[in-house]
Amino acid sequence: MNNYQRPHSPFEDSAAQRLRRMGLTTEDGSPERDAMSVFAAIFAGQFFDDLCDYYQDHENVQEVIAQIFHTAEQADPKQKFLLICLQYDSIYRSLPDPVWWISGSPAFAELFAEDFLAHLKRLAENT
Repeated sequence: MNNYQRPHSPFEDSAAQRLRRMGLTTEDGSPERDAMSVFAAIFAGQFFDDLCDYYQDHENVQEVIAQIFHTAEQADPKQKFLLICLQYDSIYRSLPDPVWWISGSPAFAELFAEDFLAHLKRLAENT
């Protein structure tokens, strides 16, 4: 098995620097809206593919996505991010490192969750 452990926490001082190096922040350290939108779309697309690989049946994928949206409708922004994290866990996938790094920054995590879910919905409707 893989013994990979994340070397640092997204809740420490280096997290802001990591987000800046990923191009996700503006000069003042706030989320770069356009970059966050692309960032979320990339990971939503990858997650959609992961769902398809895991379930291997389009109907099951649609049911899972419908359940995600049903739960997300009743969730606040922080809960939406946690919901996404749990979805990775439910298909035995690790949360991607770049997503891990935004988890310690509520403004980034909330923006990511909204954009991620919006792109996932578009993928589900167009597939």
